[in-house]
Amino acid sequence: MTVKSQPRFFPNLLSNRHYSGTVSTLLYNWSIFAGALFFSLVTLITGMLLPEPWPWLFWISSAGVMSLCLSILVTSYLVYDRGQQHEYDRLAELGQVDQANVIVDITCGKLRGTRGLLPRFKGGHYFLIDIYNAEKMPDSALRRARELEPPLQAERRIYQRPGQTHSLPLPHNWADIIYCSFSLHELHHAADRDALFAEFARVLKPGGRLLIAEHGRDWFNFAAFGPGVFSYFSPTMWQKHLTKAGLTVQTHERWRSLVHLWVATREPR
Repeated sequence: MTVKSQPRFFPNLLSNRHYSGTVSTLLYNWSIFAGALFFSLVTLITGMLLPEPWPWLFWISSAGVMSLCLSILVTSYLVYDRGQQHEYDRLAELGQVDQANVIVDITCGKLRGTRGLLPRFKGGHYFLIDIYNAEKMPDSALRRARELEPPLQAERRIYQRPGQTHSLPLPHNWADIIYCSFSLHELHHAADRDALFAEFARVLKPGGRLLIAEHGRDWFNFAAFGPGVFSYFSPTMWQKHLTKAGLTVQTHERWRSLVHLWVATREPR
C-alpha cells in the first residue's frame, strides 16, 4: 500500500464505523462542497441586489445547490452509517466470510470497507491489494482519500501489497474470497475492468466467492447524488464483466436502495 502512514487530519473520525461514511464523503470532496457554498452565497447576495423578478431566480439557484449538498450528506449517513448493520456486514453474511481462510481485499486506497470486514473475519490470512494507478485514476477525491486515510492497525494476519489490474501478486486457485468495496468504479477503462475480473477468476479457488459493493448509475443514485452518479456504472455492465470472466452470480440485492451487493462464484472447471 502507498497510503501515507501518518494521516494529517481526522484519523479517529475516518476510523469510526458510526459516521465514517458521512465524514469521508465530506472530507474527500471538500472542494466540491466549498465551491457549492461559495456559489450559493454569491447567488444569494446577487439576488438581493437585483430588481424584481430576478432575485427569485438567483435565490432558487442558491437553494437548489445547497439542497443537493445536504441531500448528499444525508444520503451518505442513511446508506453508510445509520443503524448497527452496514453494507459490509450484509455482504459478509451473504458471502459467508466466517468460513473463509484466505480473503483478498481489492482497494484503491479507501479503507472503510476493510475496517468493516476485518472484525467479521476471525482467522486466516487477509491480503490487501492496492491497485491505485495515478495516471488512470486522476480523481482528486481519491487522491485526498489516500492522503487522509488512517493506516490499518498492524496485525500479523494482514498483508499489504501493490498490484495491477492485469497482474495481481497472488497464485492461481488460492483465495476463498475476493472483496471489492466501492473500488471497482475507479477503473474507468473497460479493458482494465476486464483484465481485473479475469484475474479474479484466476485467483479464486473453485467455489470461491467474489463480493462486490458498488453504487449504480440509476435513477435512485441520481436523485441522491445528482451529477455524481456518472462516476458509477450500471449493474448491467458489472453483470457483463462477471459473465465474461466466467463467474456466476449467486446473489444480487440492493442495500438501502442505493448500493448493489453481489456475490459471484467461480464454478469448478
